[in-house]
Amino acid sequence: MKNLLRLLLLIFFSNALISCDPSQHISFINKTDFDVKIKINLDPKVKDIQLYQNAENDSIVYNLKKSDTATLYCGIGTWSTNETVKFANSIKNIEIDTKDTKTIYKSKKAIKDILDKNIQGILVKSLIEINIE
Repeated sequence: MKNLLRLLLLIFFSNALISCDPSQHISFINKTDFDVKIKINLDPKVKDIQLYQNAENDSIVYNLKKSDTATLYCGIGTWSTNETVKFANSIKNIEIDTKDTKTIYKSKKAIKDILDKNIQGILVKSLIEINIE
């Protein structure tokens, strides 16, 4: 009886741990000594509900002070190749405006590349961390 109870508890806790999906996030971290503006222009043809919850009109704007971080919630799951393609297809471009430069990622390939390059994690890849330097 004691072994059966232990087995049931083990199954219950294992199932609870396995069935929990992580949330997908993208973090923009300002590592400069100046303010940074990040603007994500959404593609109006692709209505990603998660992105439009954070948007005003067709864009998401973050004004980051020195050492600030902005985090964008993107849904449930991990960042796979299919997920970064889906996300890149829902964005028209990403603008990162620092004191000295303005970088615009225009193409779907450029957006996908910056996302893929900055995925964090080994087993659970639920965070994309983009450092602005």
